[in-house]
Amino acid sequence: MAEQRKSPASPVPTPLHLLQGLTRTLNEHLAEACQRAEEDAQKVLDKLAQKRARLDEKTAQAEARLAEARASGGSTDKLEKLDGKLSELREQLAVVAQAHDEAQSYARQLNSDVRQTLRLAKGLARIDAQAGQAIEKRNNPTATTEKRPSSRRSRGRRNNDSEPTPEL
Repeated sequence: MAEQRKSPASPVPTPLHLLQGLTRTLNEHLAEACQRAEEDAQKVLDKLAQKRARLDEKTAQAEARLAEARASGGSTDKLEKLDGKLSELREQLAVVAQAHDEAQSYARQLNSDVRQTLRLAKGLARIDAQAGQAIEKRNNPTATTEKRPSSRRSRGRRNNDSEPTPEL
């Protein structure tokens, strides 16, 4: 078996490289999945809204036919048939309206989850940046020490013990 060797110019993947690649890939896939989920939820809402509009139109037409049949003094069989059809359309409309309300509730929750997920995923971007800094520090140790200021201040309270106290 012939072994494939990498050119000497390409760096050998280290755990830092793997971590950096994983965080980038995970962040990209997560953002894509969130976007796809929001798009799918919106498509469902749009389809339900279209179905609801069609049922509203059919219901209005059925009501008009029923009113016309009653005004013309149509037979009771015809009136009962039209009334049954109207009742069936109203039931379908109620089911679609409930499904639309549930889909809207789901979409709102999904949007909230997406915002929270992407906010938490910012930690992955920080890990990616820290891994990149660690790789850079390892590859160029002199460049990173030159960038730092010579004196660093403590983030905590100032320590005044280092100042000499005047003697009386």
